[in-house]
Amino acid sequence: MPALSDLPPIRASLPILLILARETMLRELRPMLAKAGLSEPQWRILRVLTQRGALSVQDLAAEACLQATSVSRILQSMVERGLVLRRQDSANRRRQVVTATAEGRAIIDEFAPVSRAVTDAFTARFGPERYAQLVALLDAFVAECSDPHPGNIVGIKPELDQ
Repeated sequence: MPALSDLPPIRASLPILLILARETMLRELRPMLAKAGLSEPQWRILRVLTQRGALSVQDLAAEACLQATSVSRILQSMVERGLVLRRQDSANRRRQVVTATAEGRAIIDEFAPVSRAVTDAFTARFGPERYAQLVALLDAFVAECSDPHPGNIVGIKPELDQ
């Protein structure tokens, strides 16, 4: 176990900085989400579905950066509200496919300008060039550092539940 002195200062910790950056943006988006009657994961799900079209629950979870088990639970309330449709995949009957309904797409259409305005405000405050660089660097980081086997970077294998 590393000594506390081996850890970087909190403000130099990428995981903490990413959480702080996320919360900084969400603080500005939460009033919009409340007005839309959506949670942040529900907004992400609708956004993904309106941009990508019909997806399996697993693909939707990956695209929306959510756990598949969480997505299944969240989708149930969204189906009940008429925001999404969930149906069995005709090619693979064990798989479910999810699509946004007209009502779900209408919410995205109505609130996308507000979301865009929040993003534009952050871009203006941070500087368009720096904002674009930050997005590009984070995208490259994810593309180059993602590993489907957690722990492989430092050779630590996750323990299996017994």
